[in-house]
Amino acid sequence: MQRVEGLVDVATERKWPRRTTGRGVFLTALCIGVGTPPMAARAAAPSSMQPMLDEELAAVRGNDGIAFNLSNFSLTSIPSNPLSLTYQAPNGGSLTLGRIDMLRTDDADAFADPFVLHMLQRTGLPDVIALDFPLNPVDTGNQKWTLTADFSHCSLFADGACTGTVFDGGTLQVEGLAMRGGGLYLSSPAIPNTDGIAFGFGTRLDIDTLGVYPHGRAPDDTIDRSESLTFGGIHLADATTGGAWMLADVTSHPGLFNAQTEIDPVTGNPVSYLHLQIGWPTSVDAVPAASFKVDTIAFTSNGTATMSFGTPAAPAVSIASMQINYIDIKLKP
Repeated sequence: MQRVEGLVDVATERKWPRRTTGRGVFLTALCIGVGTPPMAARAAAPSSMQPMLDEELAAVRGNDGIAFNLSNFSLTSIPSNPLSLTYQAPNGGSLTLGRIDMLRTDDADAFADPFVLHMLQRTGLPDVIALDFPLNPVDTGNQKWTLTADFSHCSLFADGACTGTVFDGGTLQVEGLAMRGGGLYLSSPAIPNTDGIAFGFGTRLDIDTLGVYPHGRAPDDTIDRSESLTFGGIHLADATTGGAWMLADVTSHPGLFNAQTEIDPVTGNPVSYLHLQIGWPTSVDAVPAASFKVDTIAFTSNGTATMSFGTPAAPAVSIASMQINYIDIKLKP
């Protein structure tokens, strides 16, 4: 952690002024007797910490929230017991992402561009838990993720194992995934009698390479790249500003995640499921538009590039403006 600056000695005013120096400053939620007080206060203050009344302690605030970051993060699956995610479809089949590996590169100063967790107040609406993402500028930011996973499909999945036919799709690898600004915002639903979590989410997304390798990878994680489909230079941003695009806004265009139960029209029995929704806009403001580009698309067969098209100057895929007004997804067991 970086040194906390600008604290007022608790033996004098017993409060911290709200900081306005930016996101790179780190505040703790509670810090008593830590920091260097001003010279005048230092001379008058006793040499040891003094007890505080409950009322005095309650006045201590960390108004700018908590800043944190990840440094040298990596997650590696053990081949004999890999990390896997499996979705079981209502028809008994399943889709699995297995042997999941993740790692992230860091900036030279791990705390210069942190995540910031704080609270936001809204007039007449519930408060919001806000997680602001690092700005991670294109020219100086080096916070990039790499994700590698094997994917497969099973025709019949029961009791935690595949008893049907398995289709091994190979290995999926995402390299150089960078999120630049935006964040995740959570609150209670504003709609009466609605349970769940209301959310807002958005970022600018840049991916160096997304590759599909049907021959998979060896136990030592070496990927067989003799056959591949790769997408290079994937970019998603706000179509107007070029910055973070808000897929959902917690106030004016909220998302909703909850569990719901309804009656199956065939069996007449209640069925519960996970529900993900982005509701219709609640204001007259237009839904933010996004731009999407894929610089290159390439096919490789027998170790030789057989087809490739697109360049950063003339992208293979380019959508100048698109909007998402409403989404409703139900994940039924």
